[in-house]
Amino acid sequence: MALTRRKLFKLAQWSFAALVLFFAARSLATQWDKVEPRLSHIRFGWQWIGAATILVLIAYALLIEGWRRVLGAWDSRLPFPQAARIWFLSNLGKYVPGNIWSLTAMGVMARGQGVSALAAAGSSVIMQTVSLATGAAIVMITGAKLLGQPVLVGVSALILVVILLSAPRFLPPLAVWIGSLIGKDILPPTVPATSIWTAAIASTLSWLLYGLAFQLFVRGLLGTSPGEISSYIAVYTAAYLLGFISPIAPAGLGVREFTLAAFMTQLGLANEADAALVAIAARLWLTIVELVPSGLYVATGATRKSLPL
Repeated sequence: MALTRRKLFKLAQWSFAALVLFFAARSLATQWDKVEPRLSHIRFGWQWIGAATILVLIAYALLIEGWRRVLGAWDSRLPFPQAARIWFLSNLGKYVPGNIWSLTAMGVMARGQGVSALAAAGSSVIMQTVSLATGAAIVMITGAKLLGQPVLVGVSALILVVILLSAPRFLPPLAVWIGSLIGKDILPPTVPATSIWTAAIASTLSWLLYGLAFQLFVRGLLGTSPGEISSYIAVYTAAYLLGFISPIAPAGLGVREFTLAAFMTQLGLANEADAALVAIAARLWLTIVELVPSGLYVATGATRKSLPL
């Protein structure tokens, strides 16, 4: 029964991703003629792009710390530098189609630091579940604000508070269920409430920082960033979540860009050409921001191995 459910879940993911990727490729292809002339008129505001990059790195640090706190539920401890190294390097697995490579890499690297693969995988699944839950709640809140529905904003905010308060109770069994869908057997520990709340707060702050960073990046690229910050938080978070659940698009490639461009246009944050340009440029920017630390860790590891004993 569990195997059939897992197969159905993967089939639904692949079907959804294939459909979105088709429309994404078609949309971006039709916009290229409009984007190409715009490239010659770009004047990068590097101060805004630099500030956006710093905010993204702070968001990464929050997520790593959140993961460390949840990892403690398995009586496992990792110093922050080692946790950051594992987090960045295992994150490279998301650039391979499928949702298991990051977890697999994290388990292998964690064993090298004396942490069980089960603890690494379990804490990662819980952390991802927290991020998805808080991200969905933030989209609800910011989306409701954009629609001018104050009552809906209040209800959405209440849902977010309930998620944060009840997280220690529902997240462990939810992580087990998600683990079964992606083919990972997770043995849930008794996760301290403080660890879950820390992870939830870290995830929430990270989504907000991502949204602000995205707005600053748009300003650095286009010279202006019209609209409220809530619009950018909603657009970025929704695009990231949709890209995350796509199993055949490495790191949400195509899915995220299509969603980003479509929502920016719909919310009046940019015209079609500029929105397509932002979507493509944001992908390049964030990929560099992720790969540079990973590359430094790889280079540092290679240098250490080459040193004479």
